[in-house]
Order: sequence, then structure tokens, then C-alpha cells
Amino acid sequence: MGCGLNSCCAVLLCCYAVLLSGCSGRMTVRHLQDNSVGVQVLMASDAAPASVRDPLLESTPEDRIAVVDTRGQVLIMDAVKDDESGEMIISQRLQAVVVEASFKHVAERNGYVDIAFDVKVPKELQRSQWQVRLEPSLYYLQDTLKMEKILVTGEKYRKGQLRGYELYNRFLNSIIPDSCDFVATYTYRNQLEMFIRRHFKEVYTLRGDTSIIDQARERSLFGVSVQQALEHYTRNILLKRNGRRKDRVGKKYSRYVKVPFETHGVRLDSVICMEDSMLVYRYVQRVKSRRDLKRIDLVMAGQVYKEDKVVYDIPPVGPLTYYISSMTFFADRSLRYVKKIISRNAVANTAAYIDFKVGDASLCDTLHNNKEELSRIKGNVAALFSDTSFIIDSLIIISTCSPEGSWAFNEKLAKKRGDALRLYFLDFADSLTSGLWNIDLTGGSDADKLKECDTLHNLNTQEQVVPDLEAVIQCRSIPENWEQLERILQSDTSLADREAVWRAMALSGYDEREKALSKTKDYPYIRGVVYPLLRTVKFDFHLHRKGMIKDTVHTTEIDTLYMKGVDCLMERDYETAVTLLRPYNDINTAIAYICLDYNHSAMQVLQGLPKSPQRDYMLAVVWARQGDERKAVEYFVHAVEKDPSMRHRGNLDPEISALMRKYNLDSFPEDDINLF
Repeated sequence: MGCGLNSCCAVLLCCYAVLLSGCSGRMTVRHLQDNSVGVQVLMASDAAPASVRDPLLESTPEDRIAVVDTRGQVLIMDAVKDDESGEMIISQRLQAVVVEASFKHVAERNGYVDIAFDVKVPKELQRSQWQVRLEPSLYYLQDTLKMEKILVTGEKYRKGQLRGYELYNRFLNSIIPDSCDFVATYTYRNQLEMFIRRHFKEVYTLRGDTSIIDQARERSLFGVSVQQALEHYTRNILLKRNGRRKDRVGKKYSRYVKVPFETHGVRLDSVICMEDSMLVYRYVQRVKSRRDLKRIDLVMAGQVYKEDKVVYDIPPVGPLTYYISSMTFFADRSLRYVKKIISRNAVANTAAYIDFKVGDASLCDTLHNNKEELSRIKGNVAALFSDTSFIIDSLIIISTCSPEGSWAFNEKLAKKRGDALRLYFLDFADSLTSGLWNIDLTGGSDADKLKECDTLHNLNTQEQVVPDLEAVIQCRSIPENWEQLERILQSDTSLADREAVWRAMALSGYDEREKALSKTKDYPYIRGVVYPLLRTVKFDFHLHRKGMIKDTVHTTEIDTLYMKGVDCLMERDYETAVTLLRPYNDINTAIAYICLDYNHSAMQVLQGLPKSPQRDYMLAVVWARQGDERKAVEYFVHAVEKDPSMRHRGNLDPEISALMRKYNLDSFPEDDINLF
């Protein structure tokens, strides 16, 4: 009876302990709900009240030197441990999960903004069976960025996760894989071999034979097929049980792995083993800067989990606002103009390789590439005749021949070929301009007809609409283009006997020169490769601007290339901005350099600009980056003296704000500064 009574008391004590722990857990959640604990947003300054000061804030890391004089905090939960029960309860003491922003003002650099804050989880919230999930979000320019979550996991909570995976993996290992040996795994193999050895000795002798036996031979040996034998000796219970296990894989996963590990979208998953210590985590989110990005709001929400259930929803509160400062604030967006000189007369030219048969001047568009070349030139002619800004004064066709043959023959041949080309393009130009004379006089009133004729007459007298093609299209010829041949031979490195070639080229008579060339070792190469390059036809178009009387006019136009560079600067495309603005060396060029951290180049540009508050302020930033605090403070003071608003601007840029705190520049007397 004694033993039984003791056992009964032990069971009762265990049950009481379980009930007590369950009740205590419910009390903790009830406290959270009754007090409506949520996130508070605070902007704690460096001179925060004693009740807000945290010892951790006194030892600020070195990478936070450049903070300004304000710092933001988000309080998620006020909680302490009850001295009697040891459970978490709500308290009015300012001890909580703290999300602390290092900067209220964030500087945009290299086209990005780094949003940084510290997440601090106090020991009171680190219950072993809980997991705290914090979900930060950023809101800017009508966009929402869901940031990666922060998980603070209790030790028992993580052990439960691992235990679930352990049970699930144990179940998976109990499943026979499909790649197993079916006969060895699912049949009574010993009994099958014994049966064959006793009753079919001749078959048993074939057990090690690797030759292939067809089904007819197999049936004659066994009396039954292999499939029938396997079915007879198969362990069907084992086969069905394995099939049932494979069917239950999904259910077993849901049963054992109630809280799966989150592998995507998680920045930190920290397991708390020592509940009496503070967890501090620095969270940095890089955001691509965009035009008009002036502020980013941080909102924090979250949940507290116990196993797979949410025991408390942390409501989203905030926002914690980051104000974005960019050096593009100083950009000069005024229009920039460029002066241009417009000439009345213009010349355009092109060349074509148009082939003729040897000694013939007939134009054949089917010979070699003549069709493509003629089509290209016709396109140029059509474009110029239809241009509303210019009028063609003359089209000069210059034809030439290669030096083989006599000069007299080539002179006549070049002229005939030029005449053939002139007639060809006369016909083509006539087809382009004939439409200008085709006026429809069949419809409309007599007044309209007279008005149309008068308009054509006025245009024809002031600016000739239909040119005199016979006078416009002219022809010239060069019998043998020795100048072009000399230029080609000078740059040709494949000549075998260059001295002999140049001796021939030095002769005064063209026929003697050709005869001497024909006796050199290089003549076959010259005639086959170089001479065809001389058989070109050059087209010179002489034009004048319609309606323009003076030879030159000076105009002012918007510099579109520069304005594109400014637009890229405002769009935070600094690489392109630097490329476009580099030739101008103005304040926008310096800003593009500063934004890319090209401080030496920025300093060279800024030092060449006239003095101004903006120029001095940017020089202060550059000198601060270069590590020269004396010059940085000097230029900053000059900028504030000329424009007091630059003092406020200094709070926005970490390079200047650090100097302001170090040398107390928030309150320096402007008429007497002696900092060093």
C-alpha cells in the first residue's frame, strides 16, 4: 500500500505541475492580449532621458561615428520576468525588443541607400519554447519592400523542430526504395531455390548462366513463367505495407514536421541558448536610389509562435522615417545652350564602284554589283531632292578609268562613261520632279485653281521648286587616277619590289609610267587588285539652305547632350552621367563624380569653379572623405557664412555631421572661428 500511495502522489504531483505550467503559459498570453502590447516608435536623441538610455548605446561601434544628432527606436514589447512564477508578464518598465535606427537622415551614395537599424531582443522575451518572428517592411515612392524576416528561436522550440525532422527522416528510412533488388527483398528466395534444386536439378545448374533464355525455353524449364514464380514466392504483406508507407509520406511530414525550417526570406535565425543575455543584431537593407526618393518609412510587425500556433500577433506600427539626402540636391537643372554656326551652302559626296566592260562605256546594271551600287546612289539622290531644307544646286558626276591602255583612249572612255551615268540619273531625277508639275485642275473652284497656280509661280520665282536638271546634273571625267594610285601604293605593304615600282611612278609621261609598271614583278598584283579600286565614280552634291540669304547664321540651341547627362544624374544613373558631363567640368560634373566616390576628380572640377556656398560645401564633403578635417571644416564654415541653410544641410550628410559633432559646429560664432 505504501508503494502504491507514493506512486499515486507522484502522478498527482506531475499532473499538477503540467497544469500549472499550462496555466502559466495562458496567463502570459492573456497578459499580452489584455495590455494590447504593440510596437511603439520613438526617435531617441543622443541626449535621451535616463529612463530611455541603454548601456549598450554607450559603446557605439566605430562604423556608427557618422550618425547625426538624432536616432530612431521602435519598441515592440514591454516584458519582464515575474519573480514568483518565473513567467513573462507585461510591465510598464521600458525594457523591450528594440529596433534602433542608427540614422534619422541617410545619405545616398553610389546610387544606393543603406537603411540600417539594430534589433535588440532582451532576455525577458527569450522564452525557450517560443519563437519571435519580426517582419520589417519599407515603404517609399508608392512601393513596398517586404524585407527578410528575423527569427529569434528558443532552445526548446528548435529542439522540437529538430525532433520533428528526426521522426520524419526515421519514417523515410523505413520505406524500401524502388531501386532495391526486388527478388532479394520481396521474395522467399531460399524456399524458391530449394524448390528448384529438389525438383528441377537441370534448371538449378543454370542459376549462374548469364545467357538470355526466351520465354518459351523458360516455360519448358520451369513449367511456369518467371512472373508466376515471383508472384507465388512474393512477400505480399511486405510489398503492400511499403506501398502504404509511400502513400503516407505527405501526411507523415505534416504530422512530424509541424514547424518547418524557413529557408527563404530569412535574414537571421538565431537560437537562444542563454536566456539571461541580450541579443543584438545589425540589420542593413540596401535600396536602389531613384528620382525624387526623399524618404523611406520602416514599419515593423511580427508574431510570437509556440509550436505551430501564433500565440500573439504583434500589430504593425510605425513608421520610422528615414530622410534621404543626395548630392543631386545641388544639381543645376537650368537649360544649357550651345551656339551653332549654320552655313548656307553645303556639300555632300559619295562614291560608287560601277563596273563597265573592258573598253566599253555602256552602263549595264546586271554587271557585278552595279545594281546594288546604282540603287544606293538613287536613294541618296531621292533623299536630297525631297529634302525640304535644302535645294540642289548641282550634282557633279566624276568618272575615271584605270591606267591600262593609252591616255588618249582612257580620256575618251572616261568621258563616255560619265555621259552614260549622267543620262541615267537625268532620267531618274526627271521621274522624281515630274510630280511637281502635275497639278489637278479638274476639281475645285476657279479661285482655288488660280490660287494654286499663283502659289507655284511664287515658289518658282523665289526658290526654284523644279530645278533645271540639264544644268544641275553635270559630268566630269578623270582619264587615269594616278593620284589615287599613288596613295594606295604608299600604304600597301605587300609589294615585292617597291623600288622598281617607285622608279616607274616617278616618270613624267603617263603612258611611259604605265609601260614601266607593266615590267615590274608587282604588275600582276597591281593590275588585278589595285587597278579595280581606281574605277570609281564620285558623286558631289552642292546644296544651299532653302530661304537663307546670308552665307552663315549664328543660332543658339539647347545642348541636348548636356541635358541628357543632367537627366541621368537626377535618375541616379551616375556612370552614364559622368560619361556625358565629363567634357563640361561644371558643378553637375562634380556632383556626378562625388556620387561615384571619384573624390580626386571632383576636387579638380570644384577648385576650378567660382566660389559659392554650394561649391564650398561640396569641397568640405570631398576633403572630409580625403581625411583632411581642417580643410573640410574650413570650407564648411565658409559655406555657412555665405548661406546659413548649409548648417542644416550638414546634418544630412554623414561626412559633415561627424565634424559638426566633433567640433561643436552647431553653435559656432560666425565671426570668430578657431577650431584647431
